[in-house]
Amino acid sequence: MRLYEIFVQKKSRMYIRQLYSPKEAGRMIRRFGSKKAVLFFGIILVFAAVSMPFFISDLAGVSDPLKSLERNEYGKGSRTASLHVVSEDGYEDDIRIGVDERQYTEDELETMSREIDGILWETILGENPGMDNVMYDLTLPSKIKGYPFEITWKSDQPLVLGSNGTIKTDRLKEKDPNDEGFIVELVATLKYGDHTEDRYSNVILRQAGRSDKDQRSDAISGVIDKADKNSRTQSAIILPEEAAGKKIRFYKTSSKQGWIILLIGAASAIIVISSKDRKLKEEADERRKQMQCDHPVILNRYMLYYMAGMNPRAIWYEICRRYEEESKQNIAGRRYAYEEMIAARNRMEEGCAELESYDLFAARCDDIRFRSFINFVKQAVITGGRGLNVILYEEMEKARREKLAQVKVSASEAETKLLLPMFMMLAVVLVIVMVPAFMGLNG
Repeated sequence: MRLYEIFVQKKSRMYIRQLYSPKEAGRMIRRFGSKKAVLFFGIILVFAAVSMPFFISDLAGVSDPLKSLERNEYGKGSRTASLHVVSEDGYEDDIRIGVDERQYTEDELETMSREIDGILWETILGENPGMDNVMYDLTLPSKIKGYPFEITWKSDQPLVLGSNGTIKTDRLKEKDPNDEGFIVELVATLKYGDHTEDRYSNVILRQAGRSDKDQRSDAISGVIDKADKNSRTQSAIILPEEAAGKKIRFYKTSSKQGWIILLIGAASAIIVISSKDRKLKEEADERRKQMQCDHPVILNRYMLYYMAGMNPRAIWYEICRRYEEESKQNIAGRRYAYEEMIAARNRMEEGCAELESYDLFAARCDDIRFRSFINFVKQAVITGGRGLNVILYEEMEKARREKLAQVKVSASEAETKLLLPMFMMLAVVLVIVMVPAFMGLNG
């Protein structure tokens, strides 16, 4: 067995033989198996290269006894270490032990609390310019990155400034109606294990004024209103050139209609493409249904000519000739099954073997009914038609039952398609009946 054959499953071989001709199938199977083999071993080699440093590290660690185990820094949590223990009396075992994260000493905590004091009061400001001018809600964090403390907050005026940093504006106006600045003491409690420490600072709350943007917007609206009043008798408003002591210019805003049209065009293109695909599928379904419908007719004609004593090839030619005459007279229209019969006839005239042409016809039709029909035709060619009468009668009866079933299916589909028009007609009738009735009641 060759290496590539290991990577090609039985189903894969079958699929490849279906997709490619017999001449190409063997080569494609080899290529498919070779690609899978290269991919498989390539992945193995890549992972082997990546794992090599870990193997080297493990070997180095096994040879040198450990003197210590590193702890995780604060915030990274505890970890589990796997160790191999060896005693001088020959005892060996693999054990797992928990390693807690590092704990800070009191001196380290005091140093960090002094550091955090300078960061803490800047962190809480948010949009406010400073501790002496707090107009918006404060941001009171429960943790500061890089420090182990859990932080809780308190205010000596909780009715004005909550422990979450929210300013109660109504209470602030009551306490400080003249907006002179309301002093609130904030307490930040730093906690780490058993270590607890408080940090204090005062903030001065002020009533939030209007932002520069709002003030500028009001100024512009004011000068526009004034320009409107001064030009009511004119055909256009003369736009102002200055507002709040600043020169201003006006520009037409983009309507974005181009983008809207472009989006509509893109959506339309997608819908058209989808409709083409759907139409193609519908044509394929229609071809299949049409061929199924023509099967009993072709079978019936074949049986009539066969009973008249004609040989299979002559029957085939005669059916094709009749279809061509009907097509010239626009009687039949295009019928896919007959078109495939004509294609098979042309192949025979070009020198292709008769039986092979029949097989190609069955393959093109891709329907079990026509495969069965071609089997009868081939049997008539090979055996001369002995005992074929009974088989043809049975096949005709079977085809008649199938056609009846197809008619029932088509009728049910037609009924389903008629439901929407029926409901629409019902709605129209209800409107015609109900509207005059309501009008009469109102009158």
